[in-house]
Amino acid sequence: MTSKEMEARSGVPRANIRYYEAEGLLDPERSKNGYRNYSEADLAQLERVRLLRRLGVSLEDLKALSAGTAELGAVLEKRLGTVGDQRATLDRVEQVCSRLCREGAAFSDLDAGPYLADLDAPALPETAGAAAPPLPPVPLADALPTCTSAPRRLFARWLDEIWMMILMLSVSLLAGSTALLRSRLGAGIVMQALLFAAEPLLIAFFGTTPGKALMGLHLKNREGGRLTLAEAYERHLWMLWYGRGLYLPIWSWICLYRSARRCMDGEPQPWDEQVAYTARPWRWQYAAAWAGSAAAVLAAGLLAATVSQFPPHRGDLTVAQFAENFNRQARYLDRQFSAGELDGEGRWQGRGGSLAVVDIGGWPGGLPDFTYTVENGVVTAVTMEGQAEDVEGILTLPTDAMAVAVTAFTWARREAPFFQKERAAVLANLSGHTADGCVIHQAGTVITLTLRTEGLHRQGSWLLSDSGVEHNACAFAFTVALEE
Repeated sequence: MTSKEMEARSGVPRANIRYYEAEGLLDPERSKNGYRNYSEADLAQLERVRLLRRLGVSLEDLKALSAGTAELGAVLEKRLGTVGDQRATLDRVEQVCSRLCREGAAFSDLDAGPYLADLDAPALPETAGAAAPPLPPVPLADALPTCTSAPRRLFARWLDEIWMMILMLSVSLLAGSTALLRSRLGAGIVMQALLFAAEPLLIAFFGTTPGKALMGLHLKNREGGRLTLAEAYERHLWMLWYGRGLYLPIWSWICLYRSARRCMDGEPQPWDEQVAYTARPWRWQYAAAWAGSAAAVLAAGLLAATVSQFPPHRGDLTVAQFAENFNRQARYLDRQFSAGELDGEGRWQGRGGSLAVVDIGGWPGGLPDFTYTVENGVVTAVTMEGQAEDVEGILTLPTDAMAVAVTAFTWARREAPFFQKERAAVLANLSGHTADGCVIHQAGTVITLTLRTEGLHRQGSWLLSDSGVEHNACAFAFTVALEE
C-alpha cells in the first residue's frame, strides 16, 4: 500500500510514519521508481509502535523491542514504574497546591520550607474510584518538522540562484569577459557549480541561505543542531536528483511536479527526511524583503555591467595605453580582426598596411594601421584612413574597428557619461551614419567619419557596386578620426 493508504488505515500521519522509518522501526519495500510499498506486516508493526508510544514507551525501548534485545514485559514494568512515580509526584503537587490555597498564603511572606518537605514526602495512596486520565496521542515530536509550502521553497531557491547568477556575471564582467553573458548554457553550468559549492557551506555554518532566510526557513539536524558539511552536501546532491532532475529536459519538470505534489500532500521531500526544516509563520515582510533584495541584487548587477564597459585606462592616454584599451575592449565586445591585436606602438600585430587586394565581403589587404597625434606623450587624436581603386563586388566598412576605437578613446575620457545608454548612442549614430559621413561630439571628443565613393552605394556597413558601372570606375576613400 502507498504512504497515503498507510496513513488512512493506521491513523498515523505520514510525517510520523517517515520518522519511524528513519528510526529503523519500519522497513518498507521500494518499487523500481523509488516509491515505498507498505505491506500488512508493516501496518501491524506501525500499530504496535503507535500503541506503545501512546502508552509512553520511549523510542529507545521501542528500538530495543524491534531489534529483539528487550522483552515487552520488562519494558512495560519499567514504564509502570515511571507512571507510578509520575502519579505520586502529581498527587503530592495536588496536595501541596490545595494546602496553599486553603491557608491563603501570600507570596511575599511565604515560608516555603514546610511545603517543600511535603513535596518530598512518600507517595500518597491512590484515591479509590478516581477516573484514569486519558491516554496521550502519538507524540508530535515523533515527526521532524518540514516546510510544505511550495511557493516559499521555490522563491527561496530562485532568489539564491538569482543572487549567484548576478554575482557570477558581475565578477566576470568586471574581469573583462563577456563569455558567460553570451552563453546561456555556460552561465547556467557555472552558476550551478558555484551554488553547489556555496549552499552546503552556508547551511552547515548558518543553517540557512540568503534566500531561505528571507523566506523564514531554517534547517537543523535530528538533534536540533546544525548539519555537518557532509550532511549538507549529501542533501544538496539528493535535491539535485529528486528535486531538479539534474536539470535534464522534461525529467526536471517531472521532478518539480512530484516535489509540488509532496508539498500538497504534507510529505517531506526525499532530501529532507533526515532534516528538521522549520518555517516561521508567514509575514508580509518576507515578500517585501524578497522583492527588495532581488531589486538590490539586480541593481548591483547592472552597476557592475556599466562599470565593466569602461576601458582599463582612463584620462590622458599614451599610445601603449590606447592599444591596451583597444585590445581589451575588442575582447569585451567580442570583436575579432584578421589583423590581430594592437602592439605597444599601436600597430596591428597581424597583416595590415596597403589596400592592394579587395576580398569579397572583406577588406583589401587587411585593415590599415591607426595613426596617432601625440603631444607631450599624450594621444590627442586617433585616425584610420584608407582608399582603393577598381573596386569590384562587396566591401565592408571597418565599423567594428571604429566602434572599438571609440570605446577605447572616447569612453576613456573622464567626462564620458556614466550610464551605458548615453555612451551606446554614439555607437548607434556611428553605425547609422549617412553616405556623406557624420560628426559626433561626446565627452570632449569629436568623432568624424568622412566617406567618398565613386560608382558605389552604401547599404548598412556594405559598399556595393552600382549597376551598370564597370569595376575599374569604382573607388572609395574613408577617414575616421577621434580627437580632443
